Amino acid sequence: MIRKLLVTVTLVVIATLFVYPQRDSIISVFRITEDPLVISKGNYGQSLIVEVSFSHEGFQEWLQTLKQPYPLLMLDADWIARSPKIVELIRKNNIPTGLLGGKGAKESYSIDHFKKDLKIYEKYFKNKPLWFMTTDYEFPEKLKQTVYKEEINLLSPSSIYSKETYKKANGQIMTLKLHEKSKPNFEEYSKLIESEKFISIEENVFGYTIKTKKMPE
Repeated sequence: MIRKLLVTVTLVVIATLFVYPQRDSIISVFRITEDPLVISKGNYGQSLIVEVSFSHEGFQEWLQTLKQPYPLLMLDADWIARSPKIVELIRKNNIPTGLLGGKGAKESYSIDHFKKDLKIYEKYFKNKPLWFMTTDYEFPEKLKQTVYKEEINLLSPSSIYSKETYKKANGQIMTLKLHEKSKPNFEEYSKLIESEKFISIEENVFGYTIKTKKMPE
């Protein structure tokens, strides 16, 4: 009995020495500077973002075919509120998500609007998003400061996906738009993901992957 207790205590000490310093280092890495920083390029590979503000036919079925490493889904708050079944699918499959705001240019996307969107995201995902992005990739200073104070990272793609112009590039953060006026080809997107080795934003930018706890069945 005493021997088992000693083994347990030893394991706890090891976990404290190695796990917690690593956790602290991960948090410090995200605060690269003392000021808000919009991340738009990585260093270690390619990453894929999917902007979602409209549920096109076949979208839910396509989500079910995705495998790790997943693309980062940037979700519009109004879409989240009207798509609870798909949101539940995303949560169940542990697909990484972020918050997609409106147009930031000329401050047309207000701080109040951001806070309202953030509450909707938190209501459905039970956590704050790790990433935030505007639809036009513009970030007025007040918005940057507000997002940063919420401890959410600012993200902007380095390229927009097009089959005709796509080129593989190291450090690239590519976005794929699924808006109301988009004409998606999910078969094409699946082939792209299968043929290219996309990695998470965290691994691309910082060289490591953040593991999140999977939801219980």
